[in-house]
Amino acid sequence: MTTCARWCVVGWLVANAAMAAGPSKGVPAGPGDDCRACHADAWAKKQVIHPPVKNGLCFGCHVSTSDTKHTFDLAADGKFLCAQCHSTRDSLKVLHPPVSEGLCLECHDPHASDHHARLRQPVFETCTRCHPSKRTQNETSATKHGALDPKQNPKVCVSCHDAHQSDHEKRLHDWPPEKVCVTCHDKPQQAPDKELMNLKAWLDQHDAGTMRHGPVREGRCPDCHEPHGTSESRMLKGSYPAAPYTPFSAAVEDYGLCFRCHDTRLVQEKVLGEKPVSNADPATDLAWSGGDGGVRLIRGGITGFRNGDENLHFRHVNKADKGRTCRFCHDVHASENPKHIRTTTFFGNWEFLLNYKKTTTGGSCWPGCHAERRYDRNQRQENLK
Repeated sequence: MTTCARWCVVGWLVANAAMAAGPSKGVPAGPGDDCRACHADAWAKKQVIHPPVKNGLCFGCHVSTSDTKHTFDLAADGKFLCAQCHSTRDSLKVLHPPVSEGLCLECHDPHASDHHARLRQPVFETCTRCHPSKRTQNETSATKHGALDPKQNPKVCVSCHDAHQSDHEKRLHDWPPEKVCVTCHDKPQQAPDKELMNLKAWLDQHDAGTMRHGPVREGRCPDCHEPHGTSESRMLKGSYPAAPYTPFSAAVEDYGLCFRCHDTRLVQEKVLGEKPVSNADPATDLAWSGGDGGVRLIRGGITGFRNGDENLHFRHVNKADKGRTCRFCHDVHASENPKHIRTTTFFGNWEFLLNYKKTTTGGSCWPGCHAERRYDRNQRQENLK
């Protein structure tokens, strides 16, 4: 056999051996199949696979950089590569810094993942890599939010916040915050110690203009509640007694939540020197907006709940043994009555009507705990003991 013939045979054997060994490690002949022959094991068993990967469209993102070597580069830089297929994520007012900086791959795996939205880690772990204080807050809070429990709510953080952009503060999905809260609180929710009411149904029953507590009227649930968890009951942002009776002697310490807006003299002074302020029209008397900085709550009048010059809040709550909490008489979310007075209240296992009525200069109530009693700011009323 001639030298030429021998080289031809060797070439034929080498070529067939290469074909038998699998695809070339140089430039793939075409999209998809060539890549999958070597790389499929990296993603085939993942739960969330990027469609271009699944469909073998590797060259939508990757381009070869050599005619002889198996080397590649991205077809575009950063967020511009993702934006080829995905709609813009940076057109609204409040952007997540990784989005504005084009760091999509800090959070997402471009090929496949076992987590929501192809995140490299579960949602809570992804978010708390950069927001570790929220992990600590959740772990150390005595009262935790079920929304941050992946077993109850797999999407955790992104149920309330948009991970990319929003037109609202904190990148909330909607505004005011109440609209976000009632996406879950539109049905009874089970807390560790009791069942929570269907808040949306309750609010829908009470006109937003006249019947709701000021922060609720504005839809600002986080003004009173901390959605990431607190050491207080009910995820409150300030102190408020969980028990029905707590003296008001240390009002700011025990009722810190309420007295962020309300004046402590409301419960600490038996006789108020300032002229009482109240509107003749009960409906107008309810009108309040946080837009005035809470001035209506702390102006000279403080409270119109007086019999003559006697402060009746003091009479009701400033007791060493039975300092009734605010919730005994007021509904902190909404009520069909003036001053957010409850229709009924509880005394142990007993629920009874308060029978509250408002007049232009005072009012009356006739609950189960005492006979009907009247009060008037201009002319003191004498009531049965």
